[in-house]
Order: sequence, then structure tokens, then C-alpha cells
Amino acid sequence: MLTNFVCQNNDETWFTFHECRLRAISSNKTILNLNGTFHQTVTEFHVRGQMFYKTNGYKPWLYNVQVECCRFMRKTYNPIAIIIYRFIKNYSNMNHTCPYKGAVIIKGLYLRFGALPNALPTGDYMLALTWSLDNKTKFTTNAYFMFAEDL
Repeated sequence: MLTNFVCQNNDETWFTFHECRLRAISSNKTILNLNGTFHQTVTEFHVRGQMFYKTNGYKPWLYNVQVECCRFMRKTYNPIAIIIYRFIKNYSNMNHTCPYKGAVIIKGLYLRFGALPNALPTGDYMLALTWSLDNKTKFTTNAYFMFAEDL
């Protein structure tokens, strides 16, 4: 279950967040709504995804990958990025190849852990995504979630 979602913008001339919030649907289900705008045509950008596990604070855990998003949308090539993309593709308009310009929308996204391989122990996690262009961070999104193994 998503427990928090934080958006931080480092360059408003490149991208602006209009909405970045979680909404509780029930006691065990939250959905993410995100709305933003690319102000310039984007033909190449990178995202670094890093997973953290909470033990006396969030510590790096297992995954730290970087993908070039436009290349990934042409041909999915990174297994970790494929898992993350499967979560968002049906809830987002970022489901086509580059170029991107204008609105970026994620509406009603909720985590379905059945899509995950059985590789996570029970606990609290953070997925930190750093979005960059020309090696300069443009914005970051941090998704905090709780996972409980089915025993």
C-alpha cells in the first residue's frame, strides 16, 4: 500500500507539478494522482530508480538502476524498469515513445503487489526516482509503500 508520495521540482522551466497527492480509498488502499507539464519538447531524459528499505531510517536496498526513458519506450530493456513501468502504464498517458511535451497524468494508480516477483520481505520501502536531462536533476519523485508477505 502506498503510504506517501513526494514530488520535488528542481527546474520549473522544464517541468511543473500541478498535483501530486495520495487519496485514501479504504483503510488498505490508496491511489496516486499526479499531474504535471513538460514545458519543452523532451526527446531524451534519464531516470535513476533506487530502492530503499526502512531500518532505522531508509537504507539503500538491492536496486539502483538508470534508464534512458525514450530508449526504454522504444524497446523495454531493463527488467527492474519493466516491473515499475507495468505498475504505471495503465494509469498514465506516458505510454508512448518520445517526444513528450505538455501534460503528464497519472490518475488512480494503486499498487497491485501480485505483479511483483516474490522478492520483497515484509516492511516499509521507498522508491526514489530522479529524473534528469544532461546530467542535471530536473525533478524527483519518492514513493513510500508498505509491503506484507502473504504467509
